Amino acid sequence: MFKRLLNIAICLFVLASAEVKAQDTCRVALMVPLYLEQVDQTFLVAEPSNKTLNTKPFSFLHFYEGFMIAADSVVNSRGMNLDLKVYDVDNTISKADSAIVDPWLATADLIVGPFHLKPFNVVKQFASEHNIPIVNPITQRSEIVDNQPNVIKVKPSLDSQLQPLDSLIKNCYHSNNIFIIRKEKYADTAVVNKINEIAHRNIDSCSYVDNQYIVSMIKKHHKRWKYLKIDFEESDYLTDNISLDINILKKNLDDSTAFRNQVININYERDSLNFVKDYASSMRNNLFIVYGNDKVFANEIVNKVTKLTEHYPLTVILLPEWSKFDRLFNENLMKIHAIYFDDNYIDYQCIRVESFICKFRNRYNTEPTDNAFEGFDIGWYFLNAINYFGENMTENLPYYDIPLLHTRFNFRKNDENSGFENTFWNVYQFKGYNKVVLKTGYDQ
Repeated sequence: MFKRLLNIAICLFVLASAEVKAQDTCRVALMVPLYLEQVDQTFLVAEPSNKTLNTKPFSFLHFYEGFMIAADSVVNSRGMNLDLKVYDVDNTISKADSAIVDPWLATADLIVGPFHLKPFNVVKQFASEHNIPIVNPITQRSEIVDNQPNVIKVKPSLDSQLQPLDSLIKNCYHSNNIFIIRKEKYADTAVVNKINEIAHRNIDSCSYVDNQYIVSMIKKHHKRWKYLKIDFEESDYLTDNISLDINILKKNLDDSTAFRNQVININYERDSLNFVKDYASSMRNNLFIVYGNDKVFANEIVNKVTKLTEHYPLTVILLPEWSKFDRLFNENLMKIHAIYFDDNYIDYQCIRVESFICKFRNRYNTEPTDNAFEGFDIGWYFLNAINYFGENMTENLPYYDIPLLHTRFNFRKNDENSGFENTFWNVYQFKGYNKVVLKTGYDQ
């Protein structure tokens, strides 16, 4: 395993001494944190351990290895003439300074990296002066593309979640009651206000439910309440903050009843979920949009909302990045029909994913991490793009869409002076014990 790092060091030496190739050759620079100065003899002969594997030289090793598989694939399957040069640029500015004085770099057609912000800013300025497209693989900050037409940001910003959310509500949940739940301490107020505006804009004024269905549901609930020995009034039924006369419903089984759809904002710190029982519907679905970035809050909400499923049909959209919270019980996520927005979704049933895993195992004798998938996708996408479009690559990015392993790239410019920013989010839902990708209707 440790020999992989030694091989990289040898590879970098060979690449550094390579001659400049013909004019039709694509020159690509990959700047990845490898910390090769820490790969000494002691490191190489040490026994493998989890502690060792968590050291800096292994931080982005899988990204590099995934990128190299993509490079080999493009060269072999597309006939690409590729001159790839790898630079070990970590979080120190000195390594970035050393890279930009290399005369070869000024002739590059594309730069991928650096990963850390300070060295990236150094190389970004160099790329701007030489009109070289530069890819940032890791930051979510939208400001990195402001007034930087050469910068291409791969990670989508959290603000771009609002576009698929808008389409999801419009196409799938417009006839629901909507509850927007936030914990003030952990929520971006501006984003929550935008979510509120999206919900109001897309929700139907009311929903019509067949009386025959309403009566059957009331019978079902009454039967359960009798079993639980709960007292209730058989002639009335409370839902949606209104009382239904069951006798009138039975006399008009061929008709329907209109229920008003509402958008209810809940400050969890102040109100907990007390308002839900006042306004939730037991006759149609309730959509919960929960916004927060704290794991304790996430656990509390999932557990409490799961209990509500005993009384109300519901779906929960968890924002912004709840996929990063582990130990949320899958059974609860299934019960609440949880919907996630994630920039990284890997379908292990996909034949392309299976093929990549086999290649990675055969070449590196280990299992690929998320970084490996990211490295492959960035390499596969941009090497194909630069090979196909050449110097016109950037202007064609908004129209270029090819299958990838863990995401898609949907590049947009904020204005004519900005760089390109990926706005694509994978949207998936827990169904059974599987994660199923949803079609939001947003033209991604």
